[in-house]
Amino acid sequence: MSEESKKRLSRRRFVTLTGGALVASGILAACGDNTATTAPAAATTAAGSATTAAGSATTAAAGATTAAATTAAAGATTAAAGATTAAAPAPTATPYPTVAQAAGSTKIVFWHGFTGFNAGILQQIVNKYNTTQQKYYVQTVANSNYDDTIAKFRTALAGGDLPNVVQIYDIGTQAMIDTKKIIPVSDFIAKDNQQAIVDDIEPAVASYYTVNKVLYSMPLNSSTPVMYYNKAAFKEVGLDPDKPPTTFSAVMDAAKKLVKKDGDKITRGGVDFSLYGWILEQEHAEQGALLAEPDNGRSGTRANKLVFNGEAGQTYLNFLKSILDNGLGRSWGRHSGTTANTTIASNFATGQTAMTFESIATLRSFISSAASSGKGVDVGVAPLPKPDNAPGGVIIGGASIWITTQGDANTQAGAWDFVKFTAQPEQQSFFASNTGYYPTRKAAYNLQEMKDALAKYPQFQVAIDQLHNTKASPATAGAVFGSFSGSRQNVEAAMDNFMTGKASSAKAALDDAANKENDRLTEYNSTVK
Repeated sequence: MSEESKKRLSRRRFVTLTGGALVASGILAACGDNTATTAPAAATTAAGSATTAAGSATTAAAGATTAAATTAAAGATTAAAGATTAAAPAPTATPYPTVAQAAGSTKIVFWHGFTGFNAGILQQIVNKYNTTQQKYYVQTVANSNYDDTIAKFRTALAGGDLPNVVQIYDIGTQAMIDTKKIIPVSDFIAKDNQQAIVDDIEPAVASYYTVNKVLYSMPLNSSTPVMYYNKAAFKEVGLDPDKPPTTFSAVMDAAKKLVKKDGDKITRGGVDFSLYGWILEQEHAEQGALLAEPDNGRSGTRANKLVFNGEAGQTYLNFLKSILDNGLGRSWGRHSGTTANTTIASNFATGQTAMTFESIATLRSFISSAASSGKGVDVGVAPLPKPDNAPGGVIIGGASIWITTQGDANTQAGAWDFVKFTAQPEQQSFFASNTGYYPTRKAAYNLQEMKDALAKYPQFQVAIDQLHNTKASPATAGAVFGSFSGSRQNVEAAMDNFMTGKASSAKAALDDAANKENDRLTEYNSTVK
C-alpha cells in the first residue's frame, strides 16, 4: 500500500464492516449497459398491456412507498480518491401500473435499477407473476440506476432492512457475496431439483455469476458490447455495408474514408467513442488477457492484484489515441457519470458519427432515434473490433437478481419462486424481445415471440453470435473482485489523461490507475473475513 493510501486510510476508512457485513463506499460507476432507453416501436404494445392493471396502482404504490422510505437511512456514500458525493435518492415505488396484493399473500420486496421503458417491461413480468398465483406478492421498488441500487443495499445493511430480492449489476458480484447476506440460488436449485434451469442458461452468462462452482444469482438481463455503424455512410464512400470492419486496423482504414471535415473541424467522425471502462475490460477479453490475478478471481483464490495496465490495456488505448492523432474521429470524454453516451447516440442518429462502440441493449434506441431524425441513417451492428490476430471473445454485461437472507423461510421460498419465474424461457423471451437484451435461457429462442423479434431486428443476431462464439476462459468469464464498483472512475480518468496528453503514454496512464486501484483492492480485501 502506498504512503498516500495509508494517509487517506487513516483519515477515512474506505471500507467498513457493519454488523458483520461488508459495506464498501465509493463513487459508483455505471454498468456496461445501464442506459436509459427511448421507447421503440414495440413500446405501444408493451404499454397497452401494462395499463390494464392501472386501477389498482394506488394501493400497491402506497405500500411500496412506505417500504422504500425505510431504506432512506443516513449513510451517505463516501467517494473514492478523496472526492465527496451525496447519498443517492431514496428508492421509490415503481411508477408503473401494478396489481393489488391478494389477501393473505406474503409480500416479497424487489429492488431494481431500471427506469423508463425497461422498468415498464419488468413491471409487466411482475404483474404477470402476481396475477398467476396468490400465495406471494412481489412489490417492486425502483432506484434511478444500478449504482443507486447497490449503494442503497449497502446502506440498508446497517439497519438490517434489506429487500427480499435485489437486482445488482455484473461488477457487484464479489461485493454481494462478501456481504454474507445472500442465499446462493444454487441452494434453491438443488433443493427444488431445478438443475434443468442451469443447464439451459447461456453458458457464458451462467459462467459469469458462478464463483467457485456456486451460482450465486439468477441472470435477469444480459448483453454484450458491439460496434454500431451507419450502413448508408458505408455505401456513400464505397465500403461494403454488409462487410463491416472487425479489427482495429480495418476500423482505421474504414474511418479514413468515412470521416468528414470542414477545415480542421470534424463534421462526421469516422469512429467516435467515449472513454468507457467497460469497453476496456472487454478488450482484455478479446485479447485473452486478465484484468485481475490470479485468474480474474475465478480459480478459488480471491483476486489480489489488478493488471489492466498490461499490454492488452495499452493496445486498446493506443488504438483510440491513433484515431485522434490521425484526425479520424472524436473522443467525447469519460463515459461513467457523464452525458458522453447520449452525445454519441445523438450524433450517430443524425449521421454525424459513422462508427461507435456500445451495448447491444441500446439497439432499439439507436434504431428508433435514427428513424426519428430523418437523416437516412441505416443502423448496422458488427462484433466489437479487436486487435489483429487477437483470439476474440467478450464478457457479458447487465445484471442478475439475488435472494437475500431477509425474512423467514416462507418469505425466502417466495423470493425463490419469483426468481424462478423470471428465469422461465417465456419471461426471458418477453423481456428480450421488448428491450434489446438477449435471453439468458437458450430455450427462449424456440419461442415465436423471440423468433419474431429477431426477424424484425436482424442486427441483434450479431450479439448472439458473438456470445456463442466466445470460448470459455478466465479472461472471458470476467473479473470478480470486491472493489470493482467505483474502479471505472479511476480507469476512465487515466484514459482521459492519455487522450488529452496529461499522461506521456498509455502505460504511464494505466500504471497510475492500477496503483490507485490496487490500493483500494488491498484495503477492501483486508476487511473481508
